[in-house]
Amino acid sequence: MSASSDFPNGNFELTSTLNLSNLRAVPDAKSDSQVMDSLSSNEREIIEQIPGNCAMLISLAGPGKGSRFLLDRDSVKIGRDALSDIFLDDITVSRKHCEISRNSSNQFEIVDLKSLNGTYLNTVSTAKSSLSQGDEIQIGKFRLTFFQPISASNNARKQ
Repeated sequence: MSASSDFPNGNFELTSTLNLSNLRAVPDAKSDSQVMDSLSSNEREIIEQIPGNCAMLISLAGPGKGSRFLLDRDSVKIGRDALSDIFLDDITVSRKHCEISRNSSNQFEIVDLKSLNGTYLNTVSTAKSSLSQGDEIQIGKFRLTFFQPISASNNARKQ
């Protein structure tokens, strides 16, 4: 049977699409110094000034590149809802997508709030995970890197 006999008039109808441009390789784990080396001098200065009980998300690639979000509360909700603490305006982000929380030991974790497209930590889908320096969080098409404070003296020693 030829393709033209399977589809009258020789028209082909595709019912699903695979977009290969959104696929990427799983990155190797990066050391603190490699993560810091990927930053501009301005971004390094900003990270050095993060208060000790806070953290920051920086968009190093993709949409919103250069955006910074200070995590200065015990709970920060991220989503497409305009009332979110971090508002990411794109259809790939659920209205109430995920939440980053800080515990009494100043450790941060991310929890997916049953989002449609999922929350990814270092390219792996996660429902709940602890965050570490340099972790990449993907929320829809947004890629945000997690940073905790690094003092100028510690940064100089690592380079």
